[in-house]
Amino acid sequence: MLALSKQTNFQKSRMRTTEIYYILHEAIQTNKKVAIQIEAVDGNGSYQEDIIGSIKKSDSLGIYIKNQKVHYDEIRNIQFYT
Repeated sequence: MLALSKQTNFQKSRMRTTEIYYILHEAIQTNKKVAIQIEAVDGNGSYQEDIIGSIKKSDSLGIYIKNQKVHYDEIRNIQFYT
């Protein structure tokens, strides 16, 4: 039996700004949860785990999910989370 190593978060496609803003707007209006991959990698070139949750608030620089701020320019990919 093989031991499973920690799952690597693979690179998702980079979305256009208009696509990102559309999903952000829809998520805020309908209070849907989102999964966000930010544009950052660790020393091994792996992406961080997705940031998952409902958008609590937003300002001119980004959004807040739980107590974590995500800047708009950090978002690589965003999807509705089910």
